[in-house]
Amino acid sequence: MRLRNQNLPGILLLFFTTSMAAQNNSSSDSLQLIDLFKRTTTQWKDAYNSKDSRNLVPLYAIDAQYISSHVSGLVAEGRDKLIANFQNGMTGGGHVDSIRIVKAEISFGLATLLCKYQATNSGVTVIGRNLLVLKKVNNIWLIILHMTVV
Repeated sequence: MRLRNQNLPGILLLFFTTSMAAQNNSSSDSLQLIDLFKRTTTQWKDAYNSKDSRNLVPLYAIDAQYISSHVSGLVAEGRDKLIANFQNGMTGGGHVDSIRIVKAEISFGLATLLCKYQATNSGVTVIGRNLLVLKKVNNIWLIILHMTVV
């Protein structure tokens, strides 16, 4: 099938130019979000290491879930239960040495962060992974799902 439209090259150029401009804006926005998420993971680490789980509250949505083998029943449903669970870890000698975002995806108002972390818990160093899903709530990115695998 042959296209007979003489304006096709111009239309394609307009399409690609518009797409590239949208990608450049999107790319810039994505880089700003990645910087924000890096600051969020650093804030999370500092809050956890403060030994006061109340410092984690501003990072989580009220209906957030924490999924981990460290939780009775594997899931802490809701921010209050999640925060109480983290306080148990803090009180038990947990310390997060580092968190690094390995991969980030942003789509349809959700951000998914795959992170690698190192923690020293009661003198034992472990390396694990976190999966964080964030959602913009009242113009603030909040964690709605936090999954940990050691």
